[in-house]
Amino acid sequence: MSSTSATTPHFAFRDKRVVVTGAASGIGRRVAELLLEADAKVIALDRNAVDLPVNQFVRTNMADPASIEAAAKAIVGEIDVLLNIAGVPGTVEPETTMRVNVLGLRMLTELFVPRINRGGAITNVASIAGAQWQAHLDEVQRLLATPDYDTGVAWVRDHPMDGKRAYDFSKECVVVLTKQHGRFLREHGVRVNSVSPGPVHTPILKDFRASVGPILDLVTRETGRDATADDIARVLLFVSDPVLQWLNATDVQVDGGFMSGLVGGWVKLGS
Repeated sequence: MSSTSATTPHFAFRDKRVVVTGAASGIGRRVAELLLEADAKVIALDRNAVDLPVNQFVRTNMADPASIEAAAKAIVGEIDVLLNIAGVPGTVEPETTMRVNVLGLRMLTELFVPRINRGGAITNVASIAGAQWQAHLDEVQRLLATPDYDTGVAWVRDHPMDGKRAYDFSKECVVVLTKQHGRFLREHGVRVNSVSPGPVHTPILKDFRASVGPILDLVTRETGRDATADDIARVLLFVSDPVLQWLNATDVQVDGGFMSGLVGGWVKLGS
């Protein structure tokens, strides 16, 4: 046993089939590593090749519904956990942000729902950028009421937004979609939760800083550092662990306490 695997004895994923999107880099790659150490059967989805000994790799473009459908078909049989980690920052074209972060995530999830074993879990990566979902709930619900990928794209095109707003809105949608799916799927024995990180030291952090602006610098200053991919990966696996059967339809903020600092008044925006 490696020294790293000795630090992950409590993850109950042995022989569980786990689908990980965005597994080629950053948080997704670290999640896949930890799952392999926990003796899970890892099915990795990404646009780029995955340099880990996963059980199956399927090249997938989450901005393309045909690619998503093909990926779901390429994965034969039932699964236990779906980890929706793939995402893009607000520096890309706004429609692409919505395609990948919301519509692709929703489509893949709904394709897998009938194949997730009872006692399984779906965990989505949102963001503290989506923390204002309640203030924009009506708009979020209107997008999520679209019945499929193509009508979702049409809605996005009818509601243009800039890159920053597209990213924030996409993550608001992920939080609300999590709550909707969590309510529906609990009757099928499947939990659905989301994890909302603050800034994470990954290859695309510079893109997030460019699109989000000074607020990320404030988070880093107030909390002392950016999160590591490992910080977030371990929370994702904890939330997804089959032993956690009473955590459902919940968004878990992992930001070093920054958002709580806003509520408590010890962090001031613009300071």
